[in-house]
Amino acid sequence: MTYQQLVSTDSLSFTVPQKINANFRAARYLNTSTLTADFTAWTNDAPGDVKDVYLVTTAASAITATMPSASSTMALAGRTVTVLKIDGGAGAVTVDGESAQTINGAATVSLASQYKYVTMISDGANWVIIGSN
Repeated sequence: MTYQQLVSTDSLSFTVPQKINANFRAARYLNTSTLTADFTAWTNDAPGDVKDVYLVTTAASAITATMPSASSTMALAGRTVTVLKIDGGAGAVTVDGESAQTINGAATVSLASQYKYVTMISDGANWVIIGSN
């Protein structure tokens, strides 16, 4: 059996995975935050302590997780954002793009049951889901 080097066919198939892989190689762990109220990812985090994963407890209340600008420096660098609903409460987590920005073409994504999540990356203008359940 012989192996050949993978040849890139376009900038997306090469650049985005390379950036994601570089981020995971550089980080030894994922920064997490547990939240119980509306928040804006990265914006509400302490300077120098930006989170990768947001664990959200809703209980009976609805919570909105607003994404940062898809054209921000961290988003353009290939940083991912994961929002995970960790409780079985009746409230849903609504993941919302900033302003008119979309998530896979939709204005919002709803996480209505326990352990539902979305992991997103920016395409420079909007958010794209790269993992969910």
